[in-house]
Amino acid sequence: MKTENPVYLKLEYSESVYSKKNILSTEMSLLNIAKIIKKYQLLREEEFILKIQIYKLIKEINSAIRKTKTSMPSIKIPEKQKVDEIKTRERRKIEDNQDLEEQLQEIQDKLRELENTPNQ
Repeated sequence: MKTENPVYLKLEYSESVYSKKNILSTEMSLLNIAKIIKKYQLLREEEFILKIQIYKLIKEINSAIRKTKTSMPSIKIPEKQKVDEIKTRERRKIEDNQDLEEQLQEIQDKLRELENTPNQ
């Protein structure tokens, strides 16, 4: 086993004070960082607990909704009425599209008239 030979350096008083200040400020920064990390961990734990509580509340609400749905009478819409409703919706869409087409056509006609009129 080899023995190490320590190396000594001579420092001026001002240099040693400056080094001590740097070491202490670095140590203080590290302690502040450790404190911030602990706060962060506590906040994450609190967030996790809150998420679990929210999840449980959502499950309770969903089960209450299911119970309410099962306790209410269900209304059965006849197939013919469903088909009629779908057809009326489609007709409305077609009518709206036709109305837009008519308006576009009118505007185009007016533009043609303006283009064909002689300049005064």
